[in-house]
Amino acid sequence: MTKSKKTQKIDLNFDNIEKLEHLKPVPKLRSSSITSIESEDGSIKEVLKAPPKKEFEDIMAFESYIRDETWDNDFDYCHAHLTYYPPFVMKECHENLDKIKPTMNKNSRKFRRNLQHHIKRHLMVDMERCSGFQMDFGKGSIEETPKLMTWKFQDEGDHGFPSEENDMYNRHWRLELQVKCNNENPLVEVDYMAVPV
Repeated sequence: MTKSKKTQKIDLNFDNIEKLEHLKPVPKLRSSSITSIESEDGSIKEVLKAPPKKEFEDIMAFESYIRDETWDNDFDYCHAHLTYYPPFVMKECHENLDKIKPTMNKNSRKFRRNLQHHIKRHLMVDMERCSGFQMDFGKGSIEETPKLMTWKFQDEGDHGFPSEENDMYNRHWRLELQVKCNNENPLVEVDYMAVPV
C-alpha cells in the first residue's frame, strides 16, 4: 500500500448511529455541481454532475463514509467504491493473505454462496444502519461472464420517508449497488451510488 492510500481504522458503533428522522433542504453547496448543457432542440437544460467517486480499501472506512454523508446531509448525492477481501475470506485464511487458496474466486460455488450471504445479511444491513434511512434493494439481478460475476441492486423507493416530505424538499433519490467478484482472486469490488432523481 502506498503512503497516499493509507487508511485509518475507524471504529463504528452500530448501536449509537442515529436514524435519519426527517429530511432537510438540499445543501447549498450542491448548486456548484449543476452544469448547463444544450439539448438537441437548442434549449439549455441544467443537469447535475455525477457525484465525485471516493475510493476505499477498508469496509469500516466505507461504512463511515456512508454515515458521514448522512450527517453532512449529502446522503442522496454520493459515490463510493470499495475493493476488499470479504470477512469470510479473511477468517478462512486467518488474516494471512499468503494463505488464500487459489480456488477462492467466482468459480467456486462455496465462495459465491458465502459472498451472496455476506451481501444480503451483512453488507446491505450495515450500509442501512450507517445511512440512517431504509434501503430496499430487493432481490437484484446477477450477471455472469467468464471473468466476472456481478450482483446489481437498485432502490428507487421513498426510503422510509413520507412522500409529502420528499416532495416538500424535492429530495427524491435512487440508490445503486453493484458487487463484483472475479475468476482470479477473492477480491470483491463494491460500487455504491446515490443519485438525485
